[in-house]
Amino acid sequence: MAVKSIDITGLTKRYGEHIAVNNLDLSIDKGEIFGLLGPNGAGKSTTILMLLGLTEVDSGSVKVCGIDSSRYPLEVKRKVGYLPEDVGFYNDYTGLQNLMYVARLNNIPEEEAKKSALEILQEVGLEDVKDSKVASYSRGMRQRLGLADVLIKNPEVIILDEPT
Repeated sequence: MAVKSIDITGLTKRYGEHIAVNNLDLSIDKGEIFGLLGPNGAGKSTTILMLLGLTEVDSGSVKVCGIDSSRYPLEVKRKVGYLPEDVGFYNDYTGLQNLMYVARLNNIPEEEAKKSALEILQEVGLEDVKDSKVASYSRGMRQRLGLADVLIKNPEVIILDEPT
């Protein structure tokens, strides 16, 4: 049987008396596009944080690409590109400099990183502003740079929190 991109079984998370996620089962195949929808407070972001190993699981299991997120969060982070609702960039850096910084953090060789960054900036429509400081970017441009930030790692799984 093929390893699932995401495999969640009986996932539960409580904050005091409040149950944020209640016995969630979810299985997502490689290549599948999936949306987790619900009202504010439904547990979507909490589920994402547990997927990434950033929030402790009360019960159940979470695996990303066959790796237990609770036990091996750093391994999971290497496989996942995560775009949070509010992305932080260095405003004094250009779009290209921000991507190169992320590439360095992920041990991507500089020549490969620059080639990938330029291709990705073109794909997201930011090639004309790649040398402009991020402080001058509009909200939409920052969202596209956030997507480029995720793609520079060439992740196996992409998770977008509040992508609209």
